[in-house]
Amino acid sequence: MLQDAFYLRRMWSFSHALDLGLVDEEIERGLQYSLGQRHGERVAYIAMRLGRVLKFSKGELVELTVAGLLHDIGALGCFRAYNGDPRILEKHCLSGAAIVECFPSGEILSRAIKYHHETPDPLSSALRAPYEEVPLMARILSLADQVDLQLKRTLTSRGERDEIIEWVSAETGTLFYPEVASAFKQVAQKEAFWLDIEQPDLLRISLGLLFGQWQLPATRELEMGFTDNLATTFADLIDQKSQFTARHSRSVAETVERLARGLGWKPVRLHEIYVAGLLHDLGKLSVPKKILDKPGPLDSSEIDIIRTHAYYTHRLLTEAGFPTRMVEWASHHHERLDGKGYPFALAKEEIDEGSRLMAIADIFEALTEDRPYRLAMTPGEALALIQRGAGTMVDARLVKMAKRVLS
Repeated sequence: MLQDAFYLRRMWSFSHALDLGLVDEEIERGLQYSLGQRHGERVAYIAMRLGRVLKFSKGELVELTVAGLLHDIGALGCFRAYNGDPRILEKHCLSGAAIVECFPSGEILSRAIKYHHETPDPLSSALRAPYEEVPLMARILSLADQVDLQLKRTLTSRGERDEIIEWVSAETGTLFYPEVASAFKQVAQKEAFWLDIEQPDLLRISLGLLFGQWQLPATRELEMGFTDNLATTFADLIDQKSQFTARHSRSVAETVERLARGLGWKPVRLHEIYVAGLLHDLGKLSVPKKILDKPGPLDSSEIDIIRTHAYYTHRLLTEAGFPTRMVEWASHHHERLDGKGYPFALAKEEIDEGSRLMAIADIFEALTEDRPYRLAMTPGEALALIQRGAGTMVDARLVKMAKRVLS
């Protein structure tokens, strides 16, 4: 049970990462509606409450909650190809279903996400699937998704709650499946249901409802398998946000692993720093695409926005319970030895070896990739430029090793 609780906590954090990526004017324009902050976790909570009324088992409730957290993952997965295309509503269901197939209970999650925009009325459905083809989990997500889009991000008044309940009743059989609408009307009578949705600690509330008042450990050692799939999936989603970073996260992961191997790191730590490399730019999902792809120099306010990404990487990976060393390796890649880096302004001994390696790997890969404002450098040119920052920006000893490994 504790394992399920920790798994849910990790997925909750990655749902926050999705929210950072989806609350973007270009994403919203493509989908033609505004998602709002915390959409994934609120849909997950509403769905879980409905599943309890519908007598889901504990394992099914965990699967339903994860499906709610990830239901819009396909919106990032197919955004580059379908931004502005009305088919994105259909395509993001299919893309999301494909993405989650490699996750635990992948087949169940896939079907729930594939059909989460279906309704009893085929004309209002994304895929126009036959009524009987839509699994109950997807029917629940469909209502939870639509209800959350109606909710404001401030405390909902009694009148507003009543309007939503009346709307669900009026649209039962067209927008909402009858058994799910009936469950919603039961849950909606509880004032705590509405108040819970507004709370910043919705994860803790949900864990309490599912498992009792669990006190989860702050961190947990890296598990092979699923976490690797999760990291790879999000690395690809991060890099898809900009046409200029098509493989950046994977490249940084591969490069930092090569550098660590050059120092004789043991296999377990090599794997950890590889995963940290995949996730080092997780917080970049918070940066609007128009800034990432801007063809000219960024202004000061845009630079300030870009600089927040390392902070969000730190927050998200900490919330997900990754070991502290991995959080630091991933999020300290813009720190400098002279203390002029960001977001923590660390200096000298405050920056450990893994973080120093990540900084070199990130700079090297960024310089050898095309950017909207310049063409890629050769590896030799990139290493020469990195050498100029040795001792102030980056570790001179590690730069010397990098020149040997990466040349």
